[in-house]
Amino acid sequence: MELKTFIETVLSRHGCLVEDADSGGLQVLFPQRIQEILAVSEMDTLSLPAGGVKAPSLVHRGRDFIETLEPLVLPSGLFSSAAFPQMRYDVRDPESHLAAHLTIQNGIFRLTGTEKRTCSYLIVHYRMIATADTRVERLATTVINEQTQTVPEGLAGHIEPLLDRAQKGDLEQPAADLSLSLQRSGQQASASCRRIFQDFIRNLDKRLERDLKRLQEYYQALAGEIEKRLQKKGDNPEEQRRALSQLEATKTDYFKKIQDAKEKYALEITIEPVCALRIVLMVDILEVAIQRRKNSRRVELPLNPVTRRLESLLCTKCHEAVLNFSLSDDLQVQCPACFSTRPAMTAS
Repeated sequence: MELKTFIETVLSRHGCLVEDADSGGLQVLFPQRIQEILAVSEMDTLSLPAGGVKAPSLVHRGRDFIETLEPLVLPSGLFSSAAFPQMRYDVRDPESHLAAHLTIQNGIFRLTGTEKRTCSYLIVHYRMIATADTRVERLATTVINEQTQTVPEGLAGHIEPLLDRAQKGDLEQPAADLSLSLQRSGQQASASCRRIFQDFIRNLDKRLERDLKRLQEYYQALAGEIEKRLQKKGDNPEEQRRALSQLEATKTDYFKKIQDAKEKYALEITIEPVCALRIVLMVDILEVAIQRRKNSRRVELPLNPVTRRLESLLCTKCHEAVLNFSLSDDLQVQCPACFSTRPAMTAS
């Protein structure tokens, strides 16, 4: 799309009347609301740059108009939505599909029903910044089903090539608690930090260990020299006091250097949401009863039509997506790692 066409499209979508100008630019009639946002007149002209060179830009009052458009374009990039009503994934035998992909280590489950339902998915892209004595940045993406709070693993990668085929208005957007979805999304992002920065963290730990070892060797040698002098002049009370004072000062300095090293390699991770996309799909929901001992509860597991896979539940402790898990005494989903570290039951 040419830049001129892009600007014309953006303005038209916001209620502006746009026509070609004789100069080759655009003549625009701006609604009152857009006039206030962009600081333009009701009728204004976007011209080609002076000098007769047909540059890939339009100028408004001496300024590249693409910069002026930022208040209209940027919010669309921060949060967008798309629907894919044509996508379906019909499983002939949902019970067998469930049995093949779901595992409860200490309980049982059974399919109690199925339902077709419109679901919305919140895809959030995050910028993660890890800072210690050096700094690295990474990008991470989380996806959450806003109705069932399940995770369609791989959806973000699958949906990106399909966005050109997205439609609007064909599927009614279901009710969703955006604040809850963003909270769950943030929990997912936080849970992924250690995995994303594992090499960076491992390198930090190695360098901290190296520096602490060097400090220990240096101050042990220093203390050894002081003790040797003390042994040579042990009969002199003044020398004894001086040596003991030096040993105490060395010990104090050693602990200070240890603390300085730990502060140098102290890790701080900042997570910033960059943009979000809401996807609306028609989904088959598997209604499943999960049970441990005599207690049971109902969960909903969608069959995602884009990934063609069963969506995962979230571990209630570490927020990792799982389809192989254990149930706590109160039937909370826990991944194998979290369940294995739970406090042991003691006989009363």
